[in-house]
Amino acid sequence: MNIFSQFIKSLYSPKHIASFRFQGIGKAILYAFLLSLITILPSSIYLTNAILDGADHMAKTLTTDFPEFEIKDGRLHSDESLPVIINDDVATFHFDSTGSLNANDITSPTGVDFGILKDEFVIAADGESQTIPYSMIPGLELTNEKASDYIKSAKTSLYIIIGLCMLVMYLFTTAIFFLEITLLAYLTGLFVTSMNRKATFGQQWRIATYSFTLAVTFFTFMNFIQVPVIGDVYVKWFITLMMIYLTIKEMPIPKSKQKTIQS
Repeated sequence: MNIFSQFIKSLYSPKHIASFRFQGIGKAILYAFLLSLITILPSSIYLTNAILDGADHMAKTLTTDFPEFEIKDGRLHSDESLPVIINDDVATFHFDSTGSLNANDITSPTGVDFGILKDEFVIAADGESQTIPYSMIPGLELTNEKASDYIKSAKTSLYIIIGLCMLVMYLFTTAIFFLEITLLAYLTGLFVTSMNRKATFGQQWRIATYSFTLAVTFFTFMNFIQVPVIGDVYVKWFITLMMIYLTIKEMPIPKSKQKTIQS
């Protein structure tokens, strides 16, 4: 069974998930990478649209609405003593050379926010934010006019920036995802023991991975239509633990444990 058939089966069939515990660990790891990719799809699409749609608008705003500034030696310099926030119909712009704001302050549950901060540039879209430290670009020197001209003339470079943002997002999401699967694998072991089944840790890890499918698909869909889910972490874990429980029920009780139960 190929990986896409496994994805479909894992949406609704605990019996199939139980059978997947015998496959190679490499295939389960590849499947986990696939789920991580699916998870970031909505954010990646909204982030791409936000960057491309906001590029021209930001080029204009930099010269008409922003205070005079210079980015040099990895720092933003200006004469402003307080943060400046510019709101319009397209996006919200945050300008802060004082260090009062950080990336966590640039949030956008539904719209698009841009932040030109003391040490970094921040893009926030659909509740997700990405940061680009000025120090990542050696020799970077920008003023209002230079930044505006650069944005206008370097649209092709935006795709490189988008690609880097997506790569960082994917690596971060994958790392968190693997930690969640490993924790779920330990919880799967508790289910296995309490339900008189038998499984190695590797098999528990495989079960946890495939049991995540339904929750990942549900939240990906909700993110696509931009509908927030109250208590999303609890809902995600509840769905996954229920799939794990139903999967373990499909596993046969070993004969030795059957005799113990009967006696």
